[in-house]
Amino acid sequence: MQEHRNEGADKSAGGGLRGAWKQISTTLRARARLRRQQRARARTQQLKYVTPEQIAYADVLETGLAFGRYFLAGTFILYVFGFTTPKVPLSELTANWSMAADHYSNHVGVGTGWGWIELVHYGDYMNFLGIAFLAGLTVVCYLRLLPISLRGKDYSFSAILLVEIVVLLIAASGLLAVGH
Repeated sequence: MQEHRNEGADKSAGGGLRGAWKQISTTLRARARLRRQQRARARTQQLKYVTPEQIAYADVLETGLAFGRYFLAGTFILYVFGFTTPKVPLSELTANWSMAADHYSNHVGVGTGWGWIELVHYGDYMNFLGIAFLAGLTVVCYLRLLPISLRGKDYSFSAILLVEIVVLLIAASGLLAVGH
């Protein structure tokens, strides 16, 4: 009879631990849900005076910056750890730091402007892809705003967006390059 009581005590102790764990996990989940709700309320309160265009721009920019950051880090790691061959070996790089940009371009055999695209298979020029992506992110954000402004029949804002997109694309193309 004593043995039977001990078995029952063991079962209830095990159930007690299980029950306690269930109660703790339920409490933790409820607290996490409450924190999420509070963050959502705070965000809604912060965004009370924010326009849909600003939210769309910020969302595209945030996503693009995250992608660009990881892309830059990845290409840099490939370059630094020698997974890709550089156009200018790391051992010669410091010797070229004191050169003017045009002398460096002539010495290394690199063109100016968009000439780096031909060298993107080299590790030291692969990093330029991430930089070009980040530089073009503004155009992507503007392209995201264009349909929103057209749907809202805000034609003056749409015209400004189109002009800015065209100006940025012409500037990036190098068609109006002066000098070299």
